[in-house]
Amino acid sequence: MKTVLMVAEKPSLAQSIAKILSRGNMSSHKGLNGTCSVHEYTGTFAGQPVRFKMTSVCGHVMTLDFLGKYNKWDKVDPAELFSQAPTEKKEANPKLNMVKFLQVEGKGCDYIVLWLDCDKEGENICFEN
Repeated sequence: MKTVLMVAEKPSLAQSIAKILSRGNMSSHKGLNGTCSVHEYTGTFAGQPVRFKMTSVCGHVMTLDFLGKYNKWDKVDPAELFSQAPTEKKEANPKLNMVKFLQVEGKGCDYIVLWLDCDKEGENICFEN
């Protein structure tokens, strides 16, 4: 049986969507980060029987920050930020282990469905993952 991983923008939304789509017939457990739950149930997807795993992120997965002297706002010319400042992409909240959590839950999945808000933040999460 194939598996579909579905990821919502927040835990409460993941739970609500899973409850509706499973008609209340789902099992739930906390993920490895202890914050985001995973709701599982069976159904059909693209005309075939599948196992659904519904979960969420908790805020942003990644963040982008300026390095070194460019991260000291009172000591840098803002114009330099656009032309010279190097950036670093890192986990937004390392304590949540969102990257590892998504890797573990996504392992072995055949499809991914993102349930994100239709705004700039939702669009950014799509590119972060």
